[in-house]
Amino acid sequence: MNYYENWYRSTAAATVIEQLLTRESTSIITYDYLMVIAEAEENKQLLRQVIQIRRRSDEQLKRVYFQLTGQMVAVDQDVFERPYTYQEGIQKKVERQQRRITRLRQLHSELTGNRLQTVVENIIVEEDWVYEVLQYVKR
Repeated sequence: MNYYENWYRSTAAATVIEQLLTRESTSIITYDYLMVIAEAEENKQLLRQVIQIRRRSDEQLKRVYFQLTGQMVAVDQDVFERPYTYQEGIQKKVERQQRRITRLRQLHSELTGNRLQTVVENIIVEEDWVYEVLQYVKR
């Protein structure tokens, strides 16, 4: 791989990370809100685990970004929109989670270093679990 191809892929990977992190705080706030309005205690506990995974994943993505660019990531955050109902909120989270996993897979394909790819592979495994949990609590 030549210098320009490596630079292009690193830039593309950094852009994907920026896209993933634009919903960092609003995503946590939304999960927290859904946890509060969830009726079943099991759903509340599962959403609590989802929040922990999301925080960990976002921190790992920030470290990958720093490894790629040598800079801390700075993105504008989306505005929190309170869902009208628990079901509507969970449905939107399911759809966003699908897009998130797609972007993570795109990120994985753009990375050139095995170490960074391994980090993203681990994030994908956890985010796949989050998707399954969201499908479960949607019922």
